[in-house]
Amino acid sequence: MADTPEPFTPETTRGLALEASATIGHAGAGVEFLRLGENAIYRITGTPIVVRLGRSLGALADVRKEIRVARWLEEAGVPAVRLSDETGDEPLIVAERHPVTFWRYVDARPPAPELRDLGRLLRLLHDLERPAWLALPKFYPFVRVADRLERAPAAANPDDVAFLSDLFTDLQERYEQLCFEFPLSPVHGDAHLANLMRDASGEVLLLDFEAFSYGHREWDLTVTGIRRQGFAWLDDAQYATFTDAYGYDVLDWPGFPVFRAIRELTMTTWLMQLVDDPQAGDEFHRRVDDIRSQRFPRHWKAF
Repeated sequence: MADTPEPFTPETTRGLALEASATIGHAGAGVEFLRLGENAIYRITGTPIVVRLGRSLGALADVRKEIRVARWLEEAGVPAVRLSDETGDEPLIVAERHPVTFWRYVDARPPAPELRDLGRLLRLLHDLERPAWLALPKFYPFVRVADRLERAPAAANPDDVAFLSDLFTDLQERYEQLCFEFPLSPVHGDAHLANLMRDASGEVLLLDFEAFSYGHREWDLTVTGIRRQGFAWLDDAQYATFTDAYGYDVLDWPGFPVFRAIRELTMTTWLMQLVDDPQAGDEFHRRVDDIRSQRFPRHWKAF
């Protein structure tokens, strides 16, 4: 197992965000913490600039891709978050290991985006022609799973890590045997309501482009499908607003159970990175136990 990485928390990343801010001419300005996930996200105080700080240089290829995708979506007129002028063709690197990009701040307003908004934006995205200049990676649903398992925190139960590693191997084999309903298209990769925002004008915007690829749109639809069949977070009427807006129900696709299992694996290995936090650690153990026992519906908490 690789050395345990340093913690990636609001406390450890604030100084890095300040360093990035100073690099673009905002030395002395504060930063406001917004969100922590694969990235730490801050707003430079008193400006419309958002700092997006990556966990490590292992994400560098994805960050470069995000820059290209953001420029394509702006060119195509897709409602989405936009890069700030401070972002060039290459991300800034701070502390020799964290890639940074700068984005335009969105003053999110109610009402919250709805499933019909997600279905509509996904259909718009999936029907786009990819321009010749835009290189997107081939779709691969297990992005970062192997790395997360290899770099599992010391606090993660070794038996849980071994179980997830075996499941990873099995699901890779099952994935290779799938048949798909649609032609290849641009794919968001992490298409859920938390990756939509409504701006001050009322327009719903798409955000978070690090998982973009060219491949199977069924993956984007599965994200909402498992919230209906698997987690029971949605009732039939709520789910119907999504399928009606998109024009297809992925639950009718025979490959859905495999994609559901892969998605659950990616969600669980993502959470595994946070097991030092007691609440995240408890949720991680719950998820592994549910997957082991095949208990449905899953009673998972969102993080």
